[in-house]
Amino acid sequence: MKSALASWGLGAFEGDAVQIMSEIASNAARLCEGRHIRVWISRIDQGVDMCVWDDHPGRPVIQQPHQFCTSGRGLILVQAFASGGCGWFELYEGKVVWARIAIDHGYMLGAARRAGCPIVGPLRHVNRPGAQLHA
Repeated sequence: MKSALASWGLGAFEGDAVQIMSEIASNAARLCEGRHIRVWISRIDQGVDMCVWDDHPGRPVIQQPHQFCTSGRGLILVQAFASGGCGWFELYEGKVVWARIAIDHGYMLGAARRAGCPIVGPLRHVNRPGAQLHA
């Protein structure tokens, strides 16, 4: 993920992206009862999308942890860092949890040019189907 962001000239967003991806990927690894997990990051017109698919059909649920609990805040953090929104949808026999860091398109074009990875034409817009994360 870090190398993808750097290659797109978007290394400035690495901290937020790492926080988001670590939360949604670790939730899938720790909580899903399935055996398969897939992770990907995409550069789109609105910014950067991070997605994690797992083969467990259960939906993600935002916890309301007690102030002294040491876990249960992952999806709350995802919502805080995902300036372009977050949610989930069913896919095949599992689900995708996604989060987006919103980035100004002009900034993205300039960053791509400076990184030597120009954007040729508009990037494809992605509307995510399905539900938002809920408490």
